[in-house]
Amino acid sequence: MLFTGSLCFLGGCSLLFVVKGKTSISTGKAQEAPKAASLEKRMSREVVLRYKTREGDTLDFVAEAYYGKASLKKKLARQNHLDPARPLKPGKELRIVNPANFPDKGALDALRQKWAGTATPSAKEDTGFHSGEADTAADEKDVEKAARPQVNKAFTAGENLKFEVRAIGVLAGYASLEVGNYADIQGRPCYPLIARAKSAFPFTAFYPVRDVQTSYFDTVDFLTWKFENDVHEGDYNAHNREVYDQIQHNVVRQHNQEPPQEVDVQPFTQDIISCFYYFRLLPLQEGKAYMVPTCSGGKNYKLIVKVISREKVTVPAGTFDCFHAKPFVKYGTVFRNKEDIDLWITADDRHIPVLIKSGIVIGSIEVSLLDATVPDINGDGGKLVSRLSP
Repeated sequence: MLFTGSLCFLGGCSLLFVVKGKTSISTGKAQEAPKAASLEKRMSREVVLRYKTREGDTLDFVAEAYYGKASLKKKLARQNHLDPARPLKPGKELRIVNPANFPDKGALDALRQKWAGTATPSAKEDTGFHSGEADTAADEKDVEKAARPQVNKAFTAGENLKFEVRAIGVLAGYASLEVGNYADIQGRPCYPLIARAKSAFPFTAFYPVRDVQTSYFDTVDFLTWKFENDVHEGDYNAHNREVYDQIQHNVVRQHNQEPPQEVDVQPFTQDIISCFYYFRLLPLQEGKAYMVPTCSGGKNYKLIVKVISREKVTVPAGTFDCFHAKPFVKYGTVFRNKEDIDLWITADDRHIPVLIKSGIVIGSIEVSLLDATVPDINGDGGKLVSRLSP
């Protein structure tokens, strides 16, 4: 997907109404977020999944699938009062307590092929997430164990970021990320995080794009409760809806008119839009990597973002002091590296994206900040303190 794929874990963008040649950074008055009690303790309680064995399954296989190591089969056996030396019977329901991985059916099937020695490259599929790093388990060990943020100094209702999208140097479309007015979702106060995209001429003639994606992000606990999108890209049209139960750790997803699909997810899982906004809340440092559990398209991922360096970046909206970061994902036991993606975000509390570069077969895509509305939430008058010059 030309637009949403190139935006990586931003997940989408939007049509802008910008006067040619003019850019600005404006401010607005921040609204006070609704009050609510945190559910973090309930969401972090013991997680217990149920797994029904299939023909050929072994404790080694299930232990690798859910705990990441076949050697933990004894732990799995103890939890289920089983003899680790005896084979599993098909149809046996196992309790998986506090798993490290949350594999879906596709990930389990791929692992079965690996165990059977029949895994092929065709077992992998394009997920919409992309990576710019090598496939190595060491990457996950470098992840900073950052505490969950308690205060939001990055964004609030009324923020509106506007971008232009260029493919191989040609204007391909416009984009925006907007934080809407507060909404009540499942009894929780939420920010609607709205990402829109629309192509520009001449791309509209042969590949029209009109996407709207919305995540409902808890203003207190900083995670998603609902995600929905309408995607119109070329001849492809889709409507998806995901409802998150963060207490029971599952997602019910419906794609178009297909039957709903239920997926187990790990605690504090984000969707494809909210994962970026959660990343903006973290105390970023050069040389550190951060991991955000994410669910997209009925699949679970570990989104990992490495902060590479601190750099000055010039875009239509001005010159900014930025962190240079690279996102990639781990799906099942495989790191994905479909494309090189580089992200520059302001090196201040707001962590606003100002530039995204993504390699494609015939060149590159660049998403650049045109202008922004940033409510005053940090006592800075709504100014971008990292903006070095207009």
